[in-house]
Order: sequence, then C-alpha cells, then structure tokens
Amino acid sequence: MKRYRWLQADWPISMRALGRRLKARPFGPEVSHGFVIDRVRDDFLEGRYVERIEFTETVTDPFGLELSFDRVEFRQSSFRASPSGAGLELRDPPRSVQALLNRLSEASDFEVAIIAQTVDVLRWSAKFQEMANLSPIVDSLQISALELEPGIKAKIVVKGDRDVRSACNSLTGARKFEVEKIQLRLAAPSSGTIILGSSASASIGVDDPEERTLQALRASLPD
Repeated sequence: MKRYRWLQADWPISMRALGRRLKARPFGPEVSHGFVIDRVRDDFLEGRYVERIEFTETVTDPFGLELSFDRVEFRQSSFRASPSGAGLELRDPPRSVQALLNRLSEASDFEVAIIAQTVDVLRWSAKFQEMANLSPIVDSLQISALELEPGIKAKIVVKGDRDVRSACNSLTGARKFEVEKIQLRLAAPSSGTIILGSSASASIGVDDPEERTLQALRASLPD
C-alpha cells in the first residue's frame, strides 16, 4: 500500500527554477543531506530529500560485555511539487518531514508557505468517484468528537460488508462529529482499497500501474 499526503504550497518560482535551486543543493558522499532530482517539467517536479544519519549502536553480550558498532542510515523523503493544486505531494513520508520542508523553504528564499491541510473526506470521496468514473463502497468510516452528552465525546470506527454511511447517519443522528478517515473498496478491474484521511492523506492499495487513481485523487482534492 502506497501512502501520500498533500500540503498547501504556493511556489513563488517556476518548477524549472526550483529544480535548478535544488540541484545546487545535491546529496552526495561529501554531504550529510541534500536533494536528488528525478524529473523536472513545466508543470511538476519530482525528487527526493536524502539524509545520511550516522550513529553508534551498542549491544551487550550474554557476559555483560558491551560491543559498539558504527551504523549509517539513509532517510529518504520523496516528493512532488507543482504550481497547481495542493502544491506539494509527499510519498510514503517518514514520521517527520520537517527537515524536507525547511530545505524546500530555504531553496525558495523563504518565500513559500507550506501549510498542512484539513479536508472533508466525504466531499473528497464523492468528487473522486465522479472524476475516476468509479463506484466504490464506503465499507469503513472512522469518526471522532461524537458528542454523546455535553462534555462527553466518543471516537468510533464503523465497518461493514456494504456501504456504512446510512448506518453511521443513524448512529450519529443530529449529534456533532468529525469524520477522520474513510475506506473505499473498489471492485474489479481496479480492485483494492483506498483510505482517505482528513489530513489530506491517502493510502492506496489498488493495482494501478498507470497511476490513474492517484491522478484522480490529486485532481479531486478539495481546496
């Protein structure tokens, strides 16, 4: 399953200009961090931010003797920048992407604001279905902040072997709540699942070699 997350970024320069600036900050054997640019076009840029992490690992043998080993770890953050849509797409992002965001901002002379998004996943799902010409079912839905009583809230996951939205509406009634995640189950030929999150994230478990599903998710992402 591939994971994606979109952040709002309004780039002050063209993609080719951004590519030149990132290429001037390359990753290599003599530096601990830098960029690897995979593709640059007028309408998008794809690349990776690579960090080399060096540390010493210490283990203790059965007799209490400590042994130390020098370790090297390479941490990669893949991304796609574009002048339209959300602006920045993260692919299988690590736990923290702050270093990547800082370097992108630095390369743009700190003139770009990269902001996390919160989206209506049900609206996103409806628009995606329309653009992708698909009819998946919502077989799982996670809601939070369901107000049971004043000052008492619940977090609930609703699952089923068919569309769960009507059952969820019956459960929530007129109470206030927030939809955090939904799972779409697709039938053949594009069988699999897509999980959409309110943080403008998607986990795609669909056989889609031409990335049509991903393209539709990008295009249907709410502002």
